[in-house]
Amino acid sequence: AAKHRNLCVVGDPDQSIYSWRSADLRNLLSFEREFPDAKVVLLEQNYRSTKTILKAASQVITANSMRKDKGLWTENEAGKPVVLSECLNEKDEAQYVVQCIDKLVQREHLRYGDCAVMYRINAQSRTIEESLVRFGIPYRLVGGTRFYRRQEIKDIIAYLRVIHNPHDSISLSRIINTPGRGIGQGTLTKLQSWATERGVSVYEALTQMVQQKDLAARASNALTKFLELLDGLIEQSHRTPLPDLVDAILTQTAYRDYLMESEDGEDRWQNVQELRGVAAEYADIAPDEALSAFLEKVSLIADVDEMDDSGNAVTLITLHQAKGLEFPAVFIVGMEDGILPHRRSFDDPAEMEEECRLCYVGITRAQRYLFLSRAHRRSLFGNGLANPPSRYIERISPELITTRGLWPDDEVDMSGAIFSQPMQYGMSDEEFRVGDSVFHKKFGQGVIMDCFPDKSDLVVTVAFDDIGVKRLLLSLAHLEKIERFHTLS
Repeated sequence: AAKHRNLCVVGDPDQSIYSWRSADLRNLLSFEREFPDAKVVLLEQNYRSTKTILKAASQVITANSMRKDKGLWTENEAGKPVVLSECLNEKDEAQYVVQCIDKLVQREHLRYGDCAVMYRINAQSRTIEESLVRFGIPYRLVGGTRFYRRQEIKDIIAYLRVIHNPHDSISLSRIINTPGRGIGQGTLTKLQSWATERGVSVYEALTQMVQQKDLAARASNALTKFLELLDGLIEQSHRTPLPDLVDAILTQTAYRDYLMESEDGEDRWQNVQELRGVAAEYADIAPDEALSAFLEKVSLIADVDEMDDSGNAVTLITLHQAKGLEFPAVFIVGMEDGILPHRRSFDDPAEMEEECRLCYVGITRAQRYLFLSRAHRRSLFGNGLANPPSRYIERISPELITTRGLWPDDEVDMSGAIFSQPMQYGMSDEEFRVGDSVFHKKFGQGVIMDCFPDKSDLVVTVAFDDIGVKRLLLSLAHLEKIERFHTLS
């Protein structure tokens, strides 16, 4: 290139989002100064997005100082307005997104594969995944593992399964040396052989082998300590609220220290905290019923989670991973200061500008439909947050935005902002939603913990006061809604 001076450099400073991979925006911005006789060709025509989406993206990015000014334009139609949804919490946000996807497919004749949900933080995918599962909508998670398939999540759930049912030999075999406690594969194989020969569970084999001291001293000591840990947690589970039980598992196994030994330990620990946040939803239910209901929910999600996602499926993807892709419909969730932009960038102007570029990248992935949403309150990593709206929303002209949605039947409050309501399910004139107190003629009073589509019917999971958790078909259960002034205890 030095001899013939035929070097061609292509790049967009507004899409430089990988400084943490040592990408340096200044290489592009200083190029003309360092090579003053270079010919610069601005690629300003956009072939992807509607005029409205392109204008919204331009308004977001123009506040950045570290950029090269350009006038993007398109011959595409003006298109639909950008939809801004103000949701109550992350669950309402997820339900709203999935309901919109369903409407896009039913009314606008899009495919599931035409829709993408984008987010700043990996842990945001969990509520979206759960809502997609409830609706029976296939999805694929790009560049990551589905929440309930992540190793650290499967570990903690395995502990809870063993606490709930010590004879769950598969789960016990998973956790017996996780984190490592000096119980090797040879000892585990001997345990499993003992169990098979005597027709007992691995837990029973463990108890018998510890009592008979039929092992070398080191292995016997390790198994004894593990059995004491399990028995202590089992005893504790009958009187401890579910989130506190999760805390006990994490503390007594030093699970955080175990995760931090891995390169991605902090991210994995945040996933565990997100699971702990799910457990916190069961804090007001009697411990035994709470654990049963929680594991029931996890089983329902895990079963559907095995569906084939290779074909027509909604894409779940981080904003970083979305660069270079395009979709007819894009949903950017978590449009809140503290998430987008991320709170760890607040004190660094350069990082704040990169957060803005990240938002710009997300917006410009959309071809025809763009949905932005935020939650007034959000539980993330087990913590309750009340973040203000993202500053990027304020940069978009009001005439480009609708808070009424694309369809006449979208829910609207007095301010005109969309507040998606908790999922409602009706049979006859009665409507039910998660959290409703109900009465069953045989089982008595309870609370609806989950609702799950099943062909033309719905499966409801109810935590009953007297008999625990039951899973019922709504059409056959004949549930009655009731008013109650106390929580289950």
